[in-house]
Amino acid sequence: MPNLLYLVFNLSSIFQINLFPYQKLKIMEKSENQSNEDPFNEEHKNENLQNPSPQPQKFLTISIVRTSVEQSIPQVFTVNATGVINSQRTPQDRTIRIGRQQVTEDGKRPNDITLPASDRAISRSHCMIDCNDFFNKEIPDTWIAFLMGYHPRLGKKSILQFLPQDLFRCILLFLKEPKSPFLIDLGSMCGTYIRVSNVDPIELEVGQNFLIGSDIIIEIDRVVCDPVPLTVNSEQTLEEYQNTFTESDLAIDDIGPYIAIKVSRNPNDNEETMSPSTWKFAAEEKYKVFTIGRSQICDIQLPENTISRTQCRVVYDEGKWLLYDGLDSKATVNGTWFSVFRKNRSGREHSAPCKLKSGSQIKVSDTILQIDWEADK
Repeated sequence: MPNLLYLVFNLSSIFQINLFPYQKLKIMEKSENQSNEDPFNEEHKNENLQNPSPQPQKFLTISIVRTSVEQSIPQVFTVNATGVINSQRTPQDRTIRIGRQQVTEDGKRPNDITLPASDRAISRSHCMIDCNDFFNKEIPDTWIAFLMGYHPRLGKKSILQFLPQDLFRCILLFLKEPKSPFLIDLGSMCGTYIRVSNVDPIELEVGQNFLIGSDIIIEIDRVVCDPVPLTVNSEQTLEEYQNTFTESDLAIDDIGPYIAIKVSRNPNDNEETMSPSTWKFAAEEKYKVFTIGRSQICDIQLPENTISRTQCRVVYDEGKWLLYDGLDSKATVNGTWFSVFRKNRSGREHSAPCKLKSGSQIKVSDTILQIDWEADK
């Protein structure tokens, strides 16, 4: 009981909740002469559930960091639970539509954020950010009622009934996993990309694509994450024997964890100056780093002016293959970009939702946008 009292009073001070004026909290051991009646007045319980404390309004911002058209003042768009503020697109549905089309033939506004119409690599309706889950923060009152013991079947046996409802709501919000917006490509021709961090990696899976430089595509062709055996060959390059390379060469199971990476030029580019090549790297220890970049010391060297000396790192770490941008101490100038589309998409289908983080940068052709929001308090 003392520990429970300590928790309640500390949390109430953190969340600035007054326990006593509205609800008389009686968390103390009852003496033999003390009444056994419910410590909460039933009317106060019902009133508290029907009138929860107001929550601070949540919002996020989207800034255009770079675009093909010069702008004297950076454009910033504010989004709240009803949609993009001052957007002319109707109806608002908690999604942010991005594309180059300003007005449809029937006079409607298809996009909340209109990108340069002169950039033909941008589709009319290119991508969208789904904020429905992000703004759905409220915990239903029925959950509160059930968990706090107000449910008819639970009755008055739950210890949680002694906590004020406002305090219990704050505890649940603190324990609840933060919600995030999601990026979805709407079947664009040139794709939509998210910038990779140099400290927070992406776990690699088969079919993922990454863009580096102006038009170099890195495709994850095969991933094996088995534990490192006692003996294993060092890294191997398949370029040395491309003429005899077959699918069975990548299906060998006795060499331990390895990754196969295909490097090619974006097919949308008319200049074909680099033949596709496939590289295979085997992890010979529990932590192994392979590098891709312009430097001659990189495991995959790409002599392109738009690529940094160390553009990205492929790391095997305790059973997972990860990809980082640049170096630990420094991100690259042009970035390493993760495609929200997987390999071999069919037609103009939408991509799977891709989770965004505060500070994420989104690349749509030559335009870069950044999304930010404050963490839940």
